[in-house]
Amino acid sequence: MKIRNIVVTLFLLFATASVNAQSHNEEVTVEGSFTPHIKKSERVLMNPQLPKHEFNIPDYKVNTQDFFYNYKLDLEPVSPMSYNDVMSHDITNNFVKIGLGTRLSPDVLFRHYSDLTRNMSLGIGLTHNSTWTNMKDYDNSKYMNNAFNLSMNNKFSGFQLRTFIDYHNDMYNLKYSPDINTDDAPDTKRFINSLGVKLLSNNNQTSYRSLYDEFLLDYNFTGIQGGVMENLIKFNAYIEHSNSWFRNSDGIQTLSVDIKAELNNISQTLFIITANPRLDFDGEYYNLHLGFRVDAKTNSTSMGGIYPDIKGSLYLFSRNIEFYAGLGGKTKINTLKEILSENPFIISDLTNMGEFDYEKTRFDFQGGLKLKVLNMINGHVGVRYRKIENKVFYASSLTQPGAFDIILNNCHVFNFYADLHVKINDKIKVVGDFAYNDYDFIKERTTADFPVTIAHAWYKPKVEFALRGVYKYNDKWNFNIASYFEGKRYALTDITKYENEYDFDGVKELKPICDIQLGCDYNFNDDLSFYAEIKNLIHNKYQMYYGYPSYGFQAFLGFKYRF
Repeated sequence: MKIRNIVVTLFLLFATASVNAQSHNEEVTVEGSFTPHIKKSERVLMNPQLPKHEFNIPDYKVNTQDFFYNYKLDLEPVSPMSYNDVMSHDITNNFVKIGLGTRLSPDVLFRHYSDLTRNMSLGIGLTHNSTWTNMKDYDNSKYMNNAFNLSMNNKFSGFQLRTFIDYHNDMYNLKYSPDINTDDAPDTKRFINSLGVKLLSNNNQTSYRSLYDEFLLDYNFTGIQGGVMENLIKFNAYIEHSNSWFRNSDGIQTLSVDIKAELNNISQTLFIITANPRLDFDGEYYNLHLGFRVDAKTNSTSMGGIYPDIKGSLYLFSRNIEFYAGLGGKTKINTLKEILSENPFIISDLTNMGEFDYEKTRFDFQGGLKLKVLNMINGHVGVRYRKIENKVFYASSLTQPGAFDIILNNCHVFNFYADLHVKINDKIKVVGDFAYNDYDFIKERTTADFPVTIAHAWYKPKVEFALRGVYKYNDKWNFNIASYFEGKRYALTDITKYENEYDFDGVKELKPICDIQLGCDYNFNDDLSFYAEIKNLIHNKYQMYYGYPSYGFQAFLGFKYRF
């Protein structure tokens, strides 16, 4: 029996070897010692698509929109942990959030997303928040914010077209505090409407030898009902091409150009066109951005300006450490849309349309350090120094009680900013932001004998600090805390006293802002959750603008539902 098994085994081995020999007949002879090694590969000249490089880093600012009534932090977001992304798993997704706060303050949000076809998607958003009761001693302190937005994405064979429609209808009241004369006060209600339509086209080419292009057409209407209106049109064309033109370089080079045009029509027409060509060198340990910017404008006898567009980065430890520095400048239009988003209480007639002029940043230097540690810590420390002409500030209006005049000043601005994102573990995340802002105003002469130096950057704090933390206790409970601090600010309440008498009778010091918020989410199931929020926990009655205090302590209860 054993002999029989041996014979069968030998037969099978022989048959297997014969089959292998038929399919792959190769003979290898080794003479002497053999040291295996991997042949050094040659660089493959493939140029992946680079993201669009922009020099101008946005101004560091903690957004204080809705600062008077419903203050909320707008920092770099921490990934939500109370529920999964409503757009992540279903073909059709709907998300609704409904809450009610003290002072009869409803808060409603609806989001819809769907894939209409394989190459077409649709997004719809609706928001509403308001307050239906007045603050003590402050009549006409109600407000309302409504927003509707629609987005469509169409993919074609060589490009995709995105359409965005955004409409806002907001109502504010000019609030009159007890120390403001309201005998001849007009109707306090103020309605602000804005409509934006944006068309964005970019190609879908993945070949590194093809040009990458992007085109944007943007129209915005902004107006105060019964007051000033603005039509703003923007056009942007971006083209880039990447290749390894310099063979001795260890990276790739990207040649790109931005062409921008902006038309602003209020009572006068302001027009600006910008050309921004540049060349980027991207290697393993560095990135070098070389270019310049030309701004040509109307309504002036001179050009807008020619500015450098230079930035360099040095990377260490697989790009976990980045040192960067840059130099630039620009000319832009002071638009009604931007001004109202910052201060919705400017005067409605704006008879002096020269206020809507061009802002020039003649010099802009910035540098800093970015750091990543084990996907747990992200940090950024930087400085920025700018010389700005026609920067917008606000002063209490003498002709319209409760409203604000726009004033333009030239200044030097120094910023130090830092932010830190820490993921302690899967349960705890912390985000901190800090900014120090110093304004040095250029002397101006109002008469031949008396030079006037602006003493303060009206309503601009020197110190800003924000801290936010998220704690996921378990699959059911999540907690968050947010705090915001803003140092003292100064308000120009009587411009005639300040400018004509050269004293500070028309200047008010506003106390610092300290706002602490708490939140809690309870996930009933995968689709339904309940939440509770407390805003302004310490009941700090701060003012963002003179005569406009914030609501004090507020509490909200509501639910979130996904279907």
